[in-house]
Amino acid sequence: MTQAKPRANSRGNSRTPRGRSPAAMKKSSSSAGSAPAGAFSPHTWSPEKVCEYLGVDPSKGLKNEAQVEESKAKWGVNELAEEEGKSLFELIKEQFEDQLVKILLGAAAVSFLLAYVDEGADGEGEGWAAYVEPVVILLILIANAFVGVYQEKNADNALEALKKLQPESAMVLRGGKWAKMEAAEVVVGDIVEVRTGDRVPADIRVVEMKSTTLRIEQSSLTGESASVQKDTDPVKGHDIEIQGK
Repeated sequence: MTQAKPRANSRGNSRTPRGRSPAAMKKSSSSAGSAPAGAFSPHTWSPEKVCEYLGVDPSKGLKNEAQVEESKAKWGVNELAEEEGKSLFELIKEQFEDQLVKILLGAAAVSFLLAYVDEGADGEGEGWAAYVEPVVILLILIANAFVGVYQEKNADNALEALKKLQPESAMVLRGGKWAKMEAAEVVVGDIVEVRTGDRVPADIRVVEMKSTTLRIEQSSLTGESASVQKDTDPVKGHDIEIQGK
């Protein structure tokens, strides 16, 4: 699952630290190693436990640049990885690598061979009518390949659209001072302030709310048009629907 950037719709603002591993929710373009899967589950932990695990003071943020670099080396950078797109030939080739497609290609070849042999044996074959069956099979496979390529292209376009939704900046607390920086520079452990109308710059855990409610519009992530209410309470269970995180 790559992480989209849902728009915040709150009656005030809230403070949230980078809580979950970027490797778990988005692809990282860095070569940094990743933490063991399942070891870090911030949505099921209390805010205090999350901050303690990350070694961060929610009133001051990360202490210094060394702590920032350590987090970046461990978790990676906060951006979607740039991947080279596949060529049209590669996409078409992939459509014919399916086992069922290979069986149908073999059936078309056998049918074509039998029609050819029958026509040559008696000299009074059915002509082109004998080749209808293998031709139909091939046309179906070609149509299936075009549909598959179209779907692959749509998936690539959806990823590009998600990249455009990424906010360019974020308000981050480091060393006791608030500063506006590029969203890609946000690391796990950062305290991030989200105000009404902001785009959430990362996959974050709410630790403090300065409003009565916090609602997030996350249709780009889940497809649901209704905004989802968030709070500081831990979510029960590890394997849950993404709307609950």
